[in-house]
Amino acid sequence: MPHVVREPGILTGTRMAAFLALVHAVNDILTATLGALLPTLQARLAAGTTTLAALVAALTVSSSITQPVFGALADRLGLRRVAGAGVALGAVSFSLVGLAGTVPVLLLLLVLGGLGSAAIHPVSTSIVGGPAAKNPGLAVGLFTAGGMAGFAAGPVLILYLVSWYGIDAMPWLMVPGLLLSLGVIALLPEFEPHGTGRLLRSLDRRLYTGVIPWLTAAATLAGLAFVAFTSAVPLWLVDAHDLAPDDPLLGWTLGAFSLGAGLGAVAGGALAPRYGHRRTAVVSLLAAAPALVVVLLTPPGAVTMVLAGVAGALLYASQPLLVVAAQNAAPQNPTAAAGVVMGLGSGLAGLLYIGVGALQGLVGLPAAMTLTFSLLVPAAGIAARVLRPSMTEAS
Repeated sequence: MPHVVREPGILTGTRMAAFLALVHAVNDILTATLGALLPTLQARLAAGTTTLAALVAALTVSSSITQPVFGALADRLGLRRVAGAGVALGAVSFSLVGLAGTVPVLLLLLVLGGLGSAAIHPVSTSIVGGPAAKNPGLAVGLFTAGGMAGFAAGPVLILYLVSWYGIDAMPWLMVPGLLLSLGVIALLPEFEPHGTGRLLRSLDRRLYTGVIPWLTAAATLAGLAFVAFTSAVPLWLVDAHDLAPDDPLLGWTLGAFSLGAGLGAVAGGALAPRYGHRRTAVVSLLAAAPALVVVLLTPPGAVTMVLAGVAGALLYASQPLLVVAAQNAAPQNPTAAAGVVMGLGSGLAGLLYIGVGALQGLVGLPAAMTLTFSLLVPAAGIAARVLRPSMTEAS
């Protein structure tokens, strides 16, 4: 069901897509706070690897597993309202993470920030990748690239901010997010709601039957690899190579990986119409597994950052293809469908990462990460099974 404009916005077309990519970038700059500050928070809170994994899982679950609900809510009540509130909540909560003095306070801030982030992603994806897009995969890839650019810049900016001005300066990071939340409400169009009746009853049954659970499973395994890299690599660099917890190289490595992921999402969306959505997704996932392992075998430095960027690109090339396939499989709830694959998939990845954190304590960081990255092979098998041309064409 196409989105029908109820109130024209000031921004339309390419300008609207660029603005939403900027919103995504600023949100994900703040979302990257936890990964960048994990070594610092570990020392301050005297937290073990299992506790740190639980914090990562709390952020991942709250920012992801609730996306289908926020997507369904936005489909019914208004896209820009839900997105605007989410931008504001995420900006305030994430900017206070560095000031948390106890694990419970940090946990609360991460959950609130995660809920704010959860409201942004399915709404924006539904707009940029809707039926009006000539190439939905590329449109979603561009939006994803905005977030990955933010996720790439986040660790670098945050670690430089902390090293120069101290961790007490972090609350100033909420200002851009609050301004953008007002822009979302004031500048974007509003659409007619989808569905009638109670919220949960209005959800398309295809959100939890048929191919969408399989798409979500593939996204979960890819998301677990992403969480493992962004959360464990800083700890690995500190433990195995004696880097300082606030060494800028931690931020640059994570930044290269995330920037590569963003570029990979764009490349995947652009190449899929030519080479096939299934082939593009399968090849990229299979190639990502060894590429991620190679990063762990390389001493920290410029070469490691380049390899991290390549690995991130291969890992995320399949992301927009899985999202678009889900939207076309449930046309009555396209925003909720995007939330299921992106959100539920990432949320399940966060829960699984608790087990990865426990495994890290048993076998060590490199071995646990290698085992985690190997799960991309079954993810590629799932993509090979379920992706079909009819699922990825614009509807």
